[in-house]
Amino acid sequence: MQKLTASEYDNLEKINTGRSSVFYDAILNLKIHESLIIEKREWKMYRTPSRICRYLEKKYSVKYICATLADESGWAIKRVA
Repeated sequence: MQKLTASEYDNLEKINTGRSSVFYDAILNLKIHESLIIEKREWKMYRTPSRICRYLEKKYSVKYICATLADESGWAIKRVA
């Protein structure tokens, strides 16, 4: 075990889960008419991206279209408002 300073802790690569995940941040920071694709192999969380989109719509004044890709290899998310 070792002690870390605040700056050393900030520089560590951490695994984020839940609402502080890279996906959560990426979806939340989309601008209107921007979209992204999340592949299933990248997705390690229990809940789907559409569930995160619904949560964000309730919490913030944003609107998303979230759909599963036709070949079921991932999800497409577009911010509409």
